[in-house]
Amino acid sequence: MTQQPGTTTQPNITEEDLAPLSISHLPDSSQLKSGEQIRNFELLRLAFFALKQRKLEQNKISLQADEYEERSNLLSHAIFQQLVTLTELGAREQAMQIIEACRQ
Repeated sequence: MTQQPGTTTQPNITEEDLAPLSISHLPDSSQLKSGEQIRNFELLRLAFFALKQRKLEQNKISLQADEYEERSNLLSHAIFQQLVTLTELGAREQAMQIIEACRQ
């Protein structure tokens, strides 16, 4: 397919592509059986969100203020929810260590 100069092609976006994505629950067939496996998975999720927030802060200049604010708020909320979950799983101290390490 040849593209004319100055034109762009739009990807075909389906309704399925726009459906909300949820990662709050694991499938029934999940391999996470023990409390330790679940704790480790939740710690990994926390590290992911904390590192994404650090990356966002490092690239703050390239974003508009309102876009930065929205992304930062979403990540802060996700980190808070992970902290609540990990506190319930008895891993609050480990969670705080991960958050602190990601801020450095």
